[in-house]
Amino acid sequence: MMMLDHFTLGSLSAFYALHLLLSALISWLGSYYLAARYKDHWLKSFSLLFFFNIALPGIGYIFTVWLSYYLLHVTYAKILKNTKSINMEELDQEFPRVKRAFGEGSMVDLMADTLAPQELRMKALSVMAENMTQKNVSVIKSSLSERDDEIRLFCFSLIENMEKGLNNKIHEASLRYKNETTHELRLKAGRELAFLYWEMIYFDLSDEVLKEYLVNESYRYALEFFYHHMHDTGINVLLGRIYLEKGDSEKATTQFIMAIESGIEHEYIIPYLAELYYSRGNYRSIRSMLSHVKNLGMNATMYPVVEQWRIHA
Repeated sequence: MMMLDHFTLGSLSAFYALHLLLSALISWLGSYYLAARYKDHWLKSFSLLFFFNIALPGIGYIFTVWLSYYLLHVTYAKILKNTKSINMEELDQEFPRVKRAFGEGSMVDLMADTLAPQELRMKALSVMAENMTQKNVSVIKSSLSERDDEIRLFCFSLIENMEKGLNNKIHEASLRYKNETTHELRLKAGRELAFLYWEMIYFDLSDEVLKEYLVNESYRYALEFFYHHMHDTGINVLLGRIYLEKGDSEKATTQFIMAIESGIEHEYIIPYLAELYYSRGNYRSIRSMLSHVKNLGMNATMYPVVEQWRIHA
């Protein structure tokens, strides 16, 4: 037993002596080559490499302890072994059934169907009221002549709330326009007023007598802002649409071209320019203009028009 211990101690001593010798030799070779770059730091290079080689067994001990701990506590994702059998009852509980709320067709067709259930039509109006686009407002306004009292009154309340909301915003912006202390803040309030007045026109929330007043007010505030910020794309487009409303195609074209030069996306402005060219009878330019903007083919409203000009023009 003592001989075995003596042999083991001698083997370990020989191993570490050989390890020290090899570490010193490799460190000397490494520091010799590093001397070409670090001439005055040969001893530091040798010490660094020698210590690194000597510490490797100690690093191995630490890594062994960490690896044992990791393998003891590591958890793996569960693998589904039997993939041929599927529990359909669990799938029914996990994935809810989705049913159509309004049946086949669009909400426009639903509102036009006087035989459709009142509850379903009221629900359709509520959904449209959450997103008051021009099309939705048009459908709601067309329902003001409904024979059903509840539907008619509900539509009246929706339109009234929308008008009241816009009027409140106009009132607040008007107060800011009058009371702002700096010229720039006053211009900002005026810009907001220009768009708010135009929204009243865009959603057709006024009669013909009031419409002219709203157009002039929107034009007045937009023009004031334009004189100080000529390259505001929003104001350029707004003035172009106002000039279209006024029938001044030359000034409308100028504003739309300025909007393009100011960096607005072509897909947004090309339809307005195409409309202007069409009204002038300049049909040759329309086809080439529409062909330059590929994304118009993805626009559900513009796609039929673009296809007609592409095929028949």
